[in-house]
Amino acid sequence: MRKHIYINVTDEEFHTLDSIAENLGFISRTELFTACAHLLLYGETAGKIPDGITADQLTRLHHYSEDVNCMQRTFMEIVRETALPVIAMKGIATAENAFGEDIKHLIYERCGMVPEDTDIRTWFRVFKNLHRAELLEYRSRQFAAALAGDGE
Repeated sequence: MRKHIYINVTDEEFHTLDSIAENLGFISRTELFTACAHLLLYGETAGKIPDGITADQLTRLHHYSEDVNCMQRTFMEIVRETALPVIAMKGIATAENAFGEDIKHLIYERCGMVPEDTDIRTWFRVFKNLHRAELLEYRSRQFAAALAGDGE
């Protein structure tokens, strides 16, 4: 089953896209964007190949996307292994300050590249949102253990 994608562009940009598609030899914007999507996803098109410059740029974007995906996946693994307790008890700002540079080094070792600081901050927020229930459970267990220790 085919899916549809919507983009937000101005009328001028819309007409420019038509011209670009025509100049590249595509019969429609749909054909152009399908080729772009296939290049981004697979590094190659399923149909007509765009001109060399466009294909090169899209191939570079495909490789960049794979690199970012490696860094994001690695970040999530590292944070889950090392920083989850700190995030649960002290928050993402403390975890970022405590582990930020170490995380960059580990990502570099595994992926061969280093994310921007803004990416690290964004990924910490994403991690917190994805693992909100687990963080709450961890914090609650720690609080209960502290209460039990105070009662003795």
